[in-house]
Amino acid sequence: MNKLGQSAVQAFKNRQIDPQIAAHSGVFTGRAEKDEHGETIVVPDVDGNIVVFPFIDGGKVVGEKYRAPGKKFWQRKGGRKTFWNADCMDDPALEDGRKALIIVEGEIDGLTSLDCGFACTVSVPDGAPPVRDGEDPEKVEDVDPEHDANGKFEFVWNNRHRLKKIKRFILAVDNDGPGRRLAAELVRRLGAARCAFVTYPEGCKDLNDVRMNLGPDAVVRVIDGAKPYPVKGVYQLSDYPEVDEPTTYTTGWPDLDQHLRLWLGELLVITGIPGHGKSTWTMNLCVNLARFNGWKIGVASFEIPTVPALRFKLRLAISGVPSAEWTREIVGNADWFIQDHFVFIDADPSGEDDDDMTLEWLLDRAADAVLRHGMKVLVIDPWNEVEHFRPKSESETQYVNRALRQIRRFALRYQVLAIVVAHPTKDVGKGGEARTPTLYDIEGSAAWYNKPDHGIVIDVPDPETRETVVLIKKARFSWSGKKGEVTLEYVPEIEGYRSMCGVDPLWPITTGAR
Repeated sequence: MNKLGQSAVQAFKNRQIDPQIAAHSGVFTGRAEKDEHGETIVVPDVDGNIVVFPFIDGGKVVGEKYRAPGKKFWQRKGGRKTFWNADCMDDPALEDGRKALIIVEGEIDGLTSLDCGFACTVSVPDGAPPVRDGEDPEKVEDVDPEHDANGKFEFVWNNRHRLKKIKRFILAVDNDGPGRRLAAELVRRLGAARCAFVTYPEGCKDLNDVRMNLGPDAVVRVIDGAKPYPVKGVYQLSDYPEVDEPTTYTTGWPDLDQHLRLWLGELLVITGIPGHGKSTWTMNLCVNLARFNGWKIGVASFEIPTVPALRFKLRLAISGVPSAEWTREIVGNADWFIQDHFVFIDADPSGEDDDDMTLEWLLDRAADAVLRHGMKVLVIDPWNEVEHFRPKSESETQYVNRALRQIRRFALRYQVLAIVVAHPTKDVGKGGEARTPTLYDIEGSAAWYNKPDHGIVIDVPDPETRETVVLIKKARFSWSGKKGEVTLEYVPEIEGYRSMCGVDPLWPITTGAR
């Protein structure tokens, strides 16, 4: 039987590793000599100065690594690439998850782990891959796993069937650039969901450092304290920061507030039969939000020109005064309010640029408006006037789903109230008599009901009356309202709306014009 010489015994003691653990793992000492072909080989010799780490796989020695004085390392030519201590991977406790396979960067750390009671420990055969100056060691490129059959990670490929069965891995590699690169490469191949990482105490870069500086109990704490690698899209409750329910805001109509409370980060969809005032009501809502909260409103209104048509509507909503009674002061105050609280996402007013106003273009401009002006509300009115480009392979339903997800992500990311005004299909007017539409009547997809946080229908049951009904068809969260309907008084002289409860938000803006 190959034996461990006295010089190696002392070397392991200096590393605070029990020499018997090393000997039990097959480690022995040897010396170099020439074979019959003149090649240098290492043969067992208890008095030799070379420490031999055999790589045993399937009960057979399939390779050897040599360590000589002066930190000289090399391997036996032609050996099979595998983990050091590979046969521990056949432990059934790894397959059912009772134990985790610990992967280290070198045999000394592997022996340290074994000595501290972790029998299921393996070491990579060739250390960590190098990291060039300026490289991010944790950023790795995707590769075809088949390429591992002959590359740096051939040892993973050769054990792929064993590794597939193992439920948990703990990566206890070195805390340096190459070590982090090795960990990233292993995580990519083994899957982040199965991997955990260790955190070393200050001043320690590997397990043997921990053993020598802080003792075996510290090694146990490091391994037992391994934390799972983050898995994108999968979280536990403790991963979420503590936040309160979103603050909700008034619509400006007290009786409507009982059913509808708006919040930043939501998607609000508004529909209604053409001519029933959904755009006019939306502009009045935006004026209320600007008035009560000081918010900047971004309007992408492609159906009517900003000047003079949209400006006229806003002047009416802001002043609460019929246009026939406007004075220079009223107009000036209204225009100041527009200047201070509204931005417009539109084609270049000079007509020089001819951008396709796609949804992507619109959301890019909206992001600019958030950063430049602090925009809090984005209005897209109407949806059908946006340039909708979709691949031929994508159905309209798929496109609408994707587009509404984009808008909702934008709203959440920038904490903006996103409002989309969309026309119903012509089917609601079949037979010559229009019916009250629902969110499902918006052309393109049932996503118009499924995706928004609030869904509203604006309806005028009787054009001869001064009543507009706001139907709240969807309220996703109980704290932001409930389904129902509220009747508002429509004031045609100012194209505005008043609560039936007698509280009128439409007072004139009296701040002096700038």
